[in-house]
Amino acid sequence: MKKKKTFPIKVSSNRFVAWPPKIDFSDFSTIIKQSMFALIICAFADIFAGIYLTKMIDILILLPGILTMLPAAIDMRGNIYASMGSRLSTGLHTGEITPSLRGSKLIKENVYSSLVQTVIMASVIAFFAMIGGFIFGNQTIGFIHLFFISLFASLIAAIGLILTTIFVAIISFKKGLDPDNVSSPLIASIGDILNVGSLFAIGILSFSISKIFMLFSSIGISALIVFLALFSIRKSYYARRILKESMGFLAICALLSTLAGSLLDKNLEFIEIFPLLLVLSPLFNAENGNIGSILSARISTSFHLGQSEITFIPKLRMIKEFSYTFIITIILFPLLAILAFIMSGILKIPQMGLFTLFEIAILVAIISSIAGMLTSYYLTYFSIRTNIDPDNVVIPLLTSVMDIASVTILIFIASIVLF
Repeated sequence: MKKKKTFPIKVSSNRFVAWPPKIDFSDFSTIIKQSMFALIICAFADIFAGIYLTKMIDILILLPGILTMLPAAIDMRGNIYASMGSRLSTGLHTGEITPSLRGSKLIKENVYSSLVQTVIMASVIAFFAMIGGFIFGNQTIGFIHLFFISLFASLIAAIGLILTTIFVAIISFKKGLDPDNVSSPLIASIGDILNVGSLFAIGILSFSISKIFMLFSSIGISALIVFLALFSIRKSYYARRILKESMGFLAICALLSTLAGSLLDKNLEFIEIFPLLLVLSPLFNAENGNIGSILSARISTSFHLGQSEITFIPKLRMIKEFSYTFIITIILFPLLAILAFIMSGILKIPQMGLFTLFEIAILVAIISSIAGMLTSYYLTYFSIRTNIDPDNVVIPLLTSVMDIASVTILIFIASIVLF
């Protein structure tokens, strides 16, 4: 029997670090060059996703519960496949996976595990969307309808995301880039486009399908995929560990993300007055999650390679990572706000003042970057303390926590600035 892998924590008596940290500009330049490109690509995807949402208001009204389910549906695919990307990145760095894909058993096990996660979480998301609507007093369509839309939208997105995750990790590594800096944002950007499009496409299709067909097709497809995937990985300790460590955390993530969706639904009247907020919400949510995921992946890889000591009070190397993350966020968010302003103007979405928008972006960037950095670091710290591989749980938890945090921060800041 294989022994369970443990993650020892080194305790250092030197718990305090010098402040401020000296920034290595060559290292920072590398991170900027590799990650900023991916973040900008993701931003365009999220802006179009937000604009698409403003154009699909009628569908959101006809299918109540979709907006509640949307953040969780988007995040869950990002969570599952960004975590898969983080595991592939770690495998490439440690030599367990070769860029030539020879002996790619580890990749196959990641794919099968991710499919099981996708199918199971589709039903969980539908259930929490129904519960979230009940808690917040929002009307929703029935569970069968929600489950059908969630499941088939997930499977459509999964095809593209599996290929994207493997391709991005392998190609970036071959090109001499650190997959930790590029994989999460690119996976999330592809996921945003696929998820929003597939959710609305399946939602529109569901109008012409009976509930009986929805029920039996959903159950049949779910059972078939889960059975085949579990049969393929039945002897894999690695795959079983991924599922064992991640499923509970993914359920928590789904709950947090549906709460974020319910919060959006609850503030729909406020958003209707300033529809640009519906463009900014997925944009800021995704970028907060992406930036935090880059930080998390870098911390995790650094830990696995023995380069960093993860202590309760962050050491100098981690403070430097925080500095890079904060600077990236402060630079990126105002640029994204201006970009959203321009794109919304071109597509004739009602605007707010550019200076007002810039003020909102700066304040949201400062607050959310601090929240994201602390969340990313301490989720990694506590996962290591409890002998759980951070590659399996930190990114899903981080993006979901930042989902509800980003929505709350955006609505809070916007209400203060606009009123």
